[in-house]
Amino acid sequence: MNTPRRAFLKQTGLAATGIAVAPRFLYSQTPARSGGKDPILKQLTKINDGLIEDLLSKQVELPGDRWDGGVADRFEVININSTVGFAGRLANSYTSPSSKYYRSSRLEAPMEKAMTCVLNVQHEDGTIDLHSTNFHSTPDTAFIVNYLSPIFVNLKRLDRPGLSGVTGKMEQFLRNAGKCLAIGGIHTPNHRWVVCSALARIHSLFPSQAYVDRIDDWLGEGIDMDPDGQYTERSVSIYSPICDTMFLTIGRLLGRSELMDIVRKNMDMTLYYIQPGGEVLTDASDRQDNARIGSVANYYYAYRYFALKDKNPVYAAVCRLIEQLMPERISRYISELLEDPELEAVLPAASKIPDNYLKRFPHSGVFRIRRGEMDLSAIERNPTFMSFMNGSAVLQSIRLAAAFFGSRGQFISEKAELVGETIILTKSETHGYYQPFPEDKRTGDGDMEKMPRTERAMSEIQTLDYRIEISESGGKAKVAISIEGTPHVPVSIEMSFRSGGTLEGVIADNNLEGSSFLESGMGQYIHGDDRITFGPGIAEHKWAEIRGMLPKQNGESVYLTGYTPFRHTLHLE
Repeated sequence: MNTPRRAFLKQTGLAATGIAVAPRFLYSQTPARSGGKDPILKQLTKINDGLIEDLLSKQVELPGDRWDGGVADRFEVININSTVGFAGRLANSYTSPSSKYYRSSRLEAPMEKAMTCVLNVQHEDGTIDLHSTNFHSTPDTAFIVNYLSPIFVNLKRLDRPGLSGVTGKMEQFLRNAGKCLAIGGIHTPNHRWVVCSALARIHSLFPSQAYVDRIDDWLGEGIDMDPDGQYTERSVSIYSPICDTMFLTIGRLLGRSELMDIVRKNMDMTLYYIQPGGEVLTDASDRQDNARIGSVANYYYAYRYFALKDKNPVYAAVCRLIEQLMPERISRYISELLEDPELEAVLPAASKIPDNYLKRFPHSGVFRIRRGEMDLSAIERNPTFMSFMNGSAVLQSIRLAAAFFGSRGQFISEKAELVGETIILTKSETHGYYQPFPEDKRTGDGDMEKMPRTERAMSEIQTLDYRIEISESGGKAKVAISIEGTPHVPVSIEMSFRSGGTLEGVIADNNLEGSSFLESGMGQYIHGDDRITFGPGIAEHKWAEIRGMLPKQNGESVYLTGYTPFRHTLHLE
C-alpha cells in the first residue's frame, strides 16, 4: 500500500480493502439484470424523449468552423457543456429500450457531429474551457468525463454499425482527457474528488496505474468531511451531492469500500436537511447555492444505489419522494441506470424520511427542527439566523440589525448553544472613537494609512449585547429577541417571505418597494393552502433598511422596528 493511501485511511479511520487496478467491468460486457425492474427508467425515458425534437433544432450549422455541430446556451454562446449535454440527451434516448428513439439511426449523425465539435474545441493537453469562467480547465474536463463515461459505455454495448463514429470520437475525447487528469490542478475542494472520479472512470475503460496513483495522491490529502457528515463547502444542494456521486463512483470502480462509508455518512446527515416538498436547507452553504431554493434531487443516484445495496427503506423513501415530486430533475440519470442495470431493480419498501426531530449539527453550525410540515432552521455565524416553513408557505429568512457603527450592527451570532430544547444565539459588539496617534510614532505627513487604528487608544466606548432564544412546541415557534447596552439605537427585524404568496395584516413601507411593517397584532402569509401566522407587530419607527443593515432580500419583506433597549418576542405558527 502506498504512503498517500495510508495517510487517507489513517485520516478517515476506515478499513482498507486493497487497490483494484483492473477495471470493475469493461464496456464490452453487459451486466445481467436480476429480479423485477422498477418502472422508473421508463418514466425518465419518456421525459427525456419529450426533449429530443426541440434539441435537434438547436444544433448549429457552421461549415468550416470549429463550433460546427455545437449547441448554444440561453445566452446564445456556443459551448462545450451544452454540446456534450445535447449528445448525452440524444444518447440516453437512443440506448434506452423503452424510448421511441431506441436505436434510431436518425440520432446517429447529430450525435457524431456534436462529438466532432467537442474534439475540435478540446485542447491539445486534453483540457476544455468552461466558457463562463475557467480556461484550459482540468476540473471542468473531469465533470464532462464523469457525465460522458456511462453514456459511452451504453453506446459501446449496443455495438451498432452507425455508432462507430460517435463512440470513436467519445473514446478519443476520453483518452485525451486522461492526459490532463493525470497531472492537472484544481480550484475548489470538490474538484479533487471530481477529478478522482473521472480518473476512475477512464481507468475502468483504459487501465493505467498512473491514473490510480494520481487518485491516491489526491486522496492522500484526506477527505474534507466534518464530524457531522458535511463536506467543507457545506453546499447541500450542489457540491455535497456531487461529492457523494464522485466517492460512490471511485468506490464502485476501484473497490474502495471505505469511500462508500463516506457517502453513507453524508446521506444520513442530509436526511435531516430535507424540508417540505423535497427542498433542502441551503442557507449555511459557502457556495453559490447559499440562500437559494435547492432540492434533494441531486442526491438521487446515491440514495438509489445505497437503497438497493443496503436494502435501506429510508433511502428508498427519499428516492420515491424525488420520483414523485421532481422526476424531470433526474432524467439525466438514465445513463447511470443503463450502465448498471442492477439499479433498475425494484426499491425496497419505503419507510419514512425523518420529520419529527430536533437536531444540532455543531460543526456545520446548523440547528434543525421538523414537526411534519413545520420546518425550522437556526444557523450560526450567518446573517440569516433562522428560517421557518409550513408546507409551501416559506419564511425564507429572519435577520436582525441595529444602526450601530455601520455594518457592526448586523446580527451574526458569535456563540450558539442548545439549552434543553432552546436554541440560544448571542453576540456582543463594542466600538468607539480613536484618540490621536502616539506622538513618537507619527510620520508627520498626515497619512492615516500609516497610522493604523490598532495602535490608537479608543474612547467613548459603546456596547450592544444581542441575545436570541428560539424554542418550539407543538409546531409553533417562539423567537425572543433582546438587545441591551447603548440606548436609543434604532433596531430592525427583517422577515423575508418567498415570492408568490400574499400578506395580510401589514401596511406598506412607502420608502422601500416590496416591504411592509407589522405595526401590531398578528400578520399572515398565505401560499396555496398553507399559511404562516406571525407577530405580534411592533413599529416604533418606519426605517426598515437601517444603515449598516444588509440590503433587502428577494421576496416580500416584513419589518418589526424599535429602539434599544429592545425586547420583543415573535411567535410563528
